[in-house]
Amino acid sequence: MLETIKTTAQRGINVELIIPKNNDSIMVKWASRAFYTDLLSSGVKIYEFDGGLLHTKSVVIDELFCLVGTVNMDMRSLWLNFEVTLAVEDPAFTKEMHTLQSSYVQRSEQVDYSVWKQRSIYHRFFERLFYLFNPLL
Repeated sequence: MLETIKTTAQRGINVELIIPKNNDSIMVKWASRAFYTDLLSSGVKIYEFDGGLLHTKSVVIDELFCLVGTVNMDMRSLWLNFEVTLAVEDPAFTKEMHTLQSSYVQRSEQVDYSVWKQRSIYHRFFERLFYLFNPLL
């Protein structure tokens, strides 16, 4: 999934990820940030949402089609948990989802790649440390 997202952004398609700034798991927070460098260097825009925890996963494609569900892109969600994603091909519903996502972006802070590259060794250490636990999170 990571490679697909990166390749899509590298082709010039606008790819935006909205991630909660504060997470309910410190391990998940650090492990997810281990992917920021690859994503940002590929042209993916990352927004950290400061309005609470976002649990629903949603994707809007060309404002015509969307996916909504609870499935995380990890082995636990895909193979062990009984989670679902709904594919919706309804322009009105998709427009509402796009509007909701846009409101999240408005209440988020975009991660600046040049600033991100200058983060401390402390942050890099914890990203790499918790990245090792990724299959368990």
